Amino acid sequence: MTRDAIAPSRPTRRRGRWVTAPLCAAGAAAAVLAPGATAFAAGPHTAPSPTAALHTAPGRPWAGDHAVQQAARQLTGAGLPGAIALIQNHGRTAMAAAGYANLATKRPMTTADHLRIGSSTKAFTATLVLQLVAEGRLGLDDTVQQFLPGIIKGGDHITVRQLLNHTSGLYPFEQDPAFAAPYLQGNAGYYRSPRQLVALANAHAPLFKPGTKFSYSNTNYILLGLIIEKITHRSYKQELNRRIIQPLRLRDTQLPVRSLKVPEPAAHGYLLGQPGHAPKDITSAISPSTTWAAGALTSTVSDLARFDRALLTGKLLPKAQLNKMMKAGPYKVDPADPTKGYGLGLEKVRLCGVTMWGHTGTVLGTQTNAFTSADGTRQLVLATNADPDTWNAGQVSAWLTTSRHTLCVNNPRDGGRFLSRSQKPRTMSSRNDRIHDPGPYRTKEQPTTS
Repeated sequence: MTRDAIAPSRPTRRRGRWVTAPLCAAGAAAAVLAPGATAFAAGPHTAPSPTAALHTAPGRPWAGDHAVQQAARQLTGAGLPGAIALIQNHGRTAMAAAGYANLATKRPMTTADHLRIGSSTKAFTATLVLQLVAEGRLGLDDTVQQFLPGIIKGGDHITVRQLLNHTSGLYPFEQDPAFAAPYLQGNAGYYRSPRQLVALANAHAPLFKPGTKFSYSNTNYILLGLIIEKITHRSYKQELNRRIIQPLRLRDTQLPVRSLKVPEPAAHGYLLGQPGHAPKDITSAISPSTTWAAGALTSTVSDLARFDRALLTGKLLPKAQLNKMMKAGPYKVDPADPTKGYGLGLEKVRLCGVTMWGHTGTVLGTQTNAFTSADGTRQLVLATNADPDTWNAGQVSAWLTTSRHTLCVNNPRDGGRFLSRSQKPRTMSSRNDRIHDPGPYRTKEQPTTS
């Protein structure tokens, strides 16, 4: 199923397919255009050569090597600037990159490139919250009012659970007209504190009674970040580093607060233009403070895969909390696909007969999809450096087709077969394809309780 591309000035984003996630800085695509410029609709553009050099990770060859190469080629062949693909199947990992990380310098995309990962940050934030739940320092049915008195309208009726699964009814702060004003005026580094973001949402009435519907709102995760800080007496960034990034050795994952730069090597993010218009580089167009705990992380495809695999295999949470995280709510998140769902900071999709958990991320010209099977044995991570709101129908179709065919390699339904659990996997030697195993989740501060 394809979609018509959405003009970057569109204030809201549909969640029609797992390919897209709500924009962490909604309205940002329009804001990053130079003052006085007109937001352009999507359309074909002069694409990098689909035969750009591929960068595959080392290791003994298997069918996945060809699959990821084809995936990266197909995406850049459809006109996306650059693409990275990773698949993992019972211990075997394959990665490939194609196209360009920087269209101005023609630097090729590599598997080591850093990108903004947008709403994939939410899975990290939700993990921190559920660790605090496991420690008995927070309850899922505790209210916002208990931790942040007076910060939001109706906070005494909104629970932590409702923030995590987007059933709070809170207005998305990024849809307030004042949100984009500084960036429309060219002040890309304009800093907003988390409380200032919440204040934008607080200027609007709730969308519905808490707990009665699903409606994706970044306001939820800004509040969760503030709750983490209130309970731990440390900054969100410190807790993220202490509890997740350092234990898993996610060397390429960072949380910028004020810096507009993506760590090198960096994949630049682009808005795609109309025929005759060059793609617009929007990598550093808006302060990461606008997304914070809802979507400000920068990372690599390898680190995303490592985090998801550690989470789904119990390295970050006790079983009780992980099970709650992977329990999808009762409300439809996509009327067109009843198999999709949203748990506590994790999206559920069904691909090739396999239920996968993870998150999509879209922000400032990048799109990432990172999904892992419940047992951690199968993974798919795709990334490209073009904002989906400016993709044309052909590019959306290529992304969807690529995601299915890449993951389905060796799937019995496609005439192949999975690697048997009894077979010894041939793992890759690359550092980026190994997870440091800190053992099951533990904390020195509190015993693990459900």
